[in-house]
Amino acid sequence: MSDELLHNIKARLEALADDPAADAGEAADWALEVMEGDDPLLAEEAVWQALDALGGADLMSGPGTPLHGPEDFRAWLHAFIQAYPDV
Repeated sequence: MSDELLHNIKARLEALADDPAADAGEAADWALEVMEGDDPLLAEEAVWQALDALGGADLMSGPGTPLHGPEDFRAWLHAFIQAYPDV
């Protein structure tokens, strides 16, 4: 699953960064579920950080006010791409 995991992380980060209508809640649920798995890549810091960020993608700073937005998502994507430029 490792290569697939890297591609899925990148795709979800790209969706959040590029599409305001992307479902941050779905991305967060997916990331939190993956973090409970046993993929060997979970031991890699950049993978864990990306999943941790995705896991909080739907957090709110107040009623109807998302804590994170496209700038955050682009920063997370950039950090992930720096760690895995060939994905």
